[in-house]
Amino acid sequence: MGTGLTVSILAAELLKVRKRWLPYLLLAVMLIGTAGIVWLGGYGSWRDERGEVEYGFGRASLHTFALPWSLPALLDTGQFYGAVLVSILVASAVATEHGWGTVRQALVRGQTRAQYLTAKLAGIVVIAAVMLLAALAVGLVFSLIATTIADQPVTFDVPGGPSFFEVVLMVLRAGYAIIPYASLAFLLAVVGRSTTLGVVGTLLYMLVAEAILIGVLGQLGGPADEIRASFIGHNAHALIAANQIGPGEYNSIAPREYLTSAQLPDPKAAALVLAGYSAFFLIVAYRVFQRRDLGTDAGGG
Repeated sequence: MGTGLTVSILAAELLKVRKRWLPYLLLAVMLIGTAGIVWLGGYGSWRDERGEVEYGFGRASLHTFALPWSLPALLDTGQFYGAVLVSILVASAVATEHGWGTVRQALVRGQTRAQYLTAKLAGIVVIAAVMLLAALAVGLVFSLIATTIADQPVTFDVPGGPSFFEVVLMVLRAGYAIIPYASLAFLLAVVGRSTTLGVVGTLLYMLVAEAILIGVLGQLGGPADEIRASFIGHNAHALIAANQIGPGEYNSIAPREYLTSAQLPDPKAAALVLAGYSAFFLIVAYRVFQRRDLGTDAGGG
């Protein structure tokens, strides 16, 4: 397939995703969540606890909305709920084609099955990245405004403050930790040809298999720690913990226990584990799609 045709297919995928209402709804949810983190979880709580700003909840609230500490707070909550929302986008974009019965038509026009899936995946990645970065940018603007209103210094020159390169790395870590969940949703949607299976399956894994079991295994200790270290969420948490700026906690609405970097896997090892999960999910999805009979192409809801 020529480069021009490949670009046109990707452009067509982007157009299909952009013309649907779901990405805009998910972006609106992201923006509302971002506002909630900064103004309710951060600034609003800090105003009620200003006498305790040096310790306890007051300090955590300050670190939730004030720059530069708000960046890890936004990336923490954004990674978890971003994974949920991106998984919804992925499952819908993949399964809807089966529901419309248009997969076979796309393949008849000259695409191979691998090219079809790759173009769809690339389109989703571009749209998801734009949505997540837009939500982060709005969150940082909110944070800048809240920091100014609170009469706090707007500076990255704080103990442990990140350089520009480190800020980019922090954002990449959070985005990278979303990929395995999106890949799982992709696999489930391809296998089941169902948005429901892709979304519900991913949510059950995140909110039941991880949010509950990781906490239980952490309490047991011993060999259970080794089992806990194999979960996607524990390794994603290791990347998020590496984004910490200096000492002190921040408020997060992600349903996971606060752990320090010392209690989590090494970030480099965690990145390899997440890459392994993502590669496995995508390879299985491609193999299933390559062998599927598309003669009666119709998917579930």
